[in-house]
Amino acid sequence: MFVMSKRNIILPSPDGTASVRLVRDFVGEIPEWAAQTEYYRALVADGKIVPTGKSDKDIQKADEKKVKTRRGKETAQA
Repeated sequence: MFVMSKRNIILPSPDGTASVRLVRDFVGEIPEWAAQTEYYRALVADGKIVPTGKSDKDIQKADEKKVKTRRGKETAQA
């Protein structure tokens, strides 16, 4: 799952054997098990974690499609 973190957060696994550390302003992938925890859902409800639904590949593809015009404005390539 692709998320953005607004705070420094540690997401423990359900069984307690692993954890995921998210630093403030982190944008990236987290394991699926982390997104299944009750703590993750509470953080999303509070707005401290924002699930984006996009991956790095989706963002890269969107950036590659942007084309600059002669006046310097970016437009989407058709």
